[in-house]
Amino acid sequence: MHATHSSTGTGMQLQLKAPSIALQTGQVVTLDDARGTRIVTRIGRVWVTEEGDNRDHVVGPGEALLVAHNGRTVVQALQSSWISLADGPGAANDPQE
Repeated sequence: MHATHSSTGTGMQLQLKAPSIALQTGQVVTLDDARGTRIVTRIGRVWVTEEGDNRDHVVGPGEALLVAHNGRTVVQALQSSWISLADGPGAANDPQE
């Protein structure tokens, strides 16, 4: 899993086991080739769109989304948010790590 923070146009590579990221309203994080990554919203609400998926998702507090496709996944904070990213087989609706 590789996360790229792109709100300022400067790329930042995150390669952590289970990073937690604080996002301000409108801030974006892109994940490249992140199939199998769980996006867990701890606080706030984020909008998620995946390359290869026609649906967009809104993930609220205590909810999780399992990235189903490789390619680019975009996560944007709809309000100030705190998210966690985790690799592994955890269920999409299981926010526990």
